[in-house]
Amino acid sequence: MFNRSPPQPSQGKRMNQLADYLRHCYDRAYRGFADELRGLTVHVLENRKQKTTMRAQPVFNHHFWNRRKRAYKIQYMPDICCTSGYALEELEEDVLTGWFAHELGHVLDYRDRSGWNLLGFGWNYLWSPTFRIGAERRADVYAIEAGYIDEILATKKYILKHSPLPDYYIERIEKYYLSPEEAALLAKTPLPPAAKMAKLGPTGME
Repeated sequence: MFNRSPPQPSQGKRMNQLADYLRHCYDRAYRGFADELRGLTVHVLENRKQKTTMRAQPVFNHHFWNRRKRAYKIQYMPDICCTSGYALEELEEDVLTGWFAHELGHVLDYRDRSGWNLLGFGWNYLWSPTFRIGAERRADVYAIEAGYIDEILATKKYILKHSPLPDYYIERIEKYYLSPEEAALLAKTPLPPAAKMAKLGPTGME
């Protein structure tokens, strides 16, 4: 489900173009997850106030406690976080598709967790660097297993080598996320997904 805030009159044309391009890239990413996420509601929403370009979270409402009825949201900024005037629609299609595939990997990671487990997940993500590393790398593995290794590599190479992101942001990416080399190696590793996940840090599912 693709939602966005009403644009200001001067931004209307750009925002309509952005929404169309985002929808195209999101739909392309979602196809690989369609069977795993069937029956789940995922809202794609603009959020100008967040401090990251894109993030996936469960929706906190009365359905939060019910795995079958819980909804999720992927929020995005229309401009790349921590930059001035670098818009998402300027990203190549593989880069933006890989970004969405990573976020859908997070949704898949959330899917089977109880409400209480998700609350613990959020706490550990904020306060435990080791847990955050595991969470971000699992999202990459889910995306790779869904068939998006080329798009994930395109996203990583853009962020690390070609983006206008400041050094501190890139250092954070290098710390918490799989490197392009690690992602490529995992894609070639003949192990089931669960075995790959076990190598990436605590899951919070214990």
